[in-house]
Amino acid sequence: MIVKKKYNGKEYTLSNENLKNGDKVYPISNGRSNTEKFTYDHHEFDWRFFCSGWKSEPHTIVDLHYSDYKPYEVHTSHGYGPAEKYFKIINIVKL
Repeated sequence: MIVKKKYNGKEYTLSNENLKNGDKVYPISNGRSNTEKFTYDHHEFDWRFFCSGWKSEPHTIVDLHYSDYKPYEVHTSHGYGPAEKYFKIINIVKL
């Protein structure tokens, strides 16, 4: 999924595709993990610093397959979550 965010005179394009260990990411997707079907249902984006670290404190992916249990699928420097929750910056355009 690709999402755009305007912030401080710039437009950021973020994606949760092709994530890899060491990527700097933001857990901006709020949703719910279905542990029986091993799926994630996105509800909304959350850009608040204290929830997602946006923009000053990105999380670093440590392990992309920490567990088969969806809520602990990805291990980052700040915690765990499903892969669909984490987005990395792929482009920045000055407005």
